[in-house]
Amino acid sequence: MVSNGLETLAQLPSSYLYVDPIKLAAVVLVFAIWVLFAQWVDKDTQAVNTFRVLWNLIFLAAGVVGAAVGLFVPLFAVGFPVMLGIHLTVIVMYVVHRNGLVNEDDRVFTPGHFQRLREQGFGGKKKRVEVTERVRLTASTRKVVEIPTEDEEREKYRLIQDLMFNAFCRRADIVELAPAGPQAVRILYTVDGVPVEGESLTRMDGEALLQYVKQMAGLSLEERRKPQKGMIMAAIADHKHKVVVRTDGSTAGEKLTLRIIGREAEYKVPDLGLAPKQLEAAQATKDISKGLILISAPPDNGLTTTIYSFTRNHDRFLQNVQTIEYEKELDLDNVTQNLINPTEATTFAERLLKLVRSDPDIIVLPDLREREAAVIASKAAAEKQKVYVALQAADIIEALRKWIGVVGDRALVAKSLLAVSNQRLVRLLCPTCKQAYKPDPQMMRKLNLPDDKILYRPPEPQFDKRGEPIMCQACQGTGYVGRTGVFDWLPVDAPLREVFRKSSSMSEIQTYLVKKGSIGLQAHALQKVLDGVTSIQEVARVMRGEGVSPPAGPRAAGPRPAARPRSSNPRSRPATGS
Repeated sequence: MVSNGLETLAQLPSSYLYVDPIKLAAVVLVFAIWVLFAQWVDKDTQAVNTFRVLWNLIFLAAGVVGAAVGLFVPLFAVGFPVMLGIHLTVIVMYVVHRNGLVNEDDRVFTPGHFQRLREQGFGGKKKRVEVTERVRLTASTRKVVEIPTEDEEREKYRLIQDLMFNAFCRRADIVELAPAGPQAVRILYTVDGVPVEGESLTRMDGEALLQYVKQMAGLSLEERRKPQKGMIMAAIADHKHKVVVRTDGSTAGEKLTLRIIGREAEYKVPDLGLAPKQLEAAQATKDISKGLILISAPPDNGLTTTIYSFTRNHDRFLQNVQTIEYEKELDLDNVTQNLINPTEATTFAERLLKLVRSDPDIIVLPDLREREAAVIASKAAAEKQKVYVALQAADIIEALRKWIGVVGDRALVAKSLLAVSNQRLVRLLCPTCKQAYKPDPQMMRKLNLPDDKILYRPPEPQFDKRGEPIMCQACQGTGYVGRTGVFDWLPVDAPLREVFRKSSSMSEIQTYLVKKGSIGLQAHALQKVLDGVTSIQEVARVMRGEGVSPPAGPRAAGPRPAARPRSSNPRSRPATGS
């Protein structure tokens, strides 16, 4: 018995450990490195705006599979290399993926990255991000945005400073940031209605900037699909501006739009650009207590600004002025702005009928979409109230055709309509650099203009001795500063009302108006050319397709992209009807 026991003990391992500690330590070390890398990936996916959940799942699966292989495969010489290979594969996949989304200075595990580590060491500090406040920003909470202390936040602050300073220097009204592929974000400035490309950002910088602006505007950072709208303030020198912040989601990524509100927030009718006789006729309708004024324009030609300007033209302290809007573009002082939510059970027509019954003095409808609402508005205007309606249309004839069609009662239209307008926005020639020239006489006669008249246009390009362009600082080389409206104004008098009642088609109304010479937007646009306000080339650009062609001969100065601003002059906001 004793001998059998000794034989059994002799067969046991000399050590009480059943796992090789060296092999176990190697497996644990690889697993620990994987855990640290997985934590970094979780944070880095947010920084570079890539698929956080997907990469977390990939790393989780790789960790579980790798650990199982390393611990349970009997042959260490097989299991450990397989485990190591699984972990290295997913790490390399992620590094290659994320390095493709950022600029060269932010890439990891590259020669440049290793060089920075050698120079700074693993514990070395990054160079502090240098930023200055060139544009004073105020968040939606009405608190001034101070320069952050942490480097990551300072970099975001620098990005918004660069963006807004460029926008003010370029005199931009709208700034758009939109994804341009997986690696870049496109910046587009709209200057006097003309889009100008800015320098693009990396996707990581663009995402950081977008999130920073959303936070300032009080928008939800988690919501990336549904449209959101907020407001911030931006000031450069003594010029303060409201900035409307909009975000919209898409399959390509989230888009950011900044609309810089300028002097148009205070416009009244005399500021719009109406010709003297038109202004006199428009002002004459101010004291008429009832009737409907139909204001029309093509898209992006200042329709909302014009109808808001007519609203401000009234005494809003003594008169009850109310609007019904799907979306409030601007705040109107001492005006009740009723907002419609399309998801609510109450329709626009029902809200309008309720408003009419409350007897306001003036009703303003910047966006009327329902036939029933058009009838209600016309009846209210015919019986007791002043009503303004905005309508998208290419000209007065189209505006009348649409309005008569939607109301469906020519007699009601004739009874209620006071006036119809149509408009375009043209850029104003830069007073600093515009050049006088003698136009082609044949072209002038073709346009029924005096052939001995001196016109103006943007200057020819000029360059210094090194071949660098010499730019006018007032217009940043575009040749134009600001915009003004060109209007066609049709008062509805008794004979025209009779034509409305008796006509059987729009062609009869059009024939009457043409024969009488009551309409003609082109003539008013060309008058601004003769006055030296704008150029024949700008009128051709805006009125394209309506009978005006660019002149032959001297260079037609179309819009040119604004060069990168070199001046730090405060933003000068000229007259604009946008």
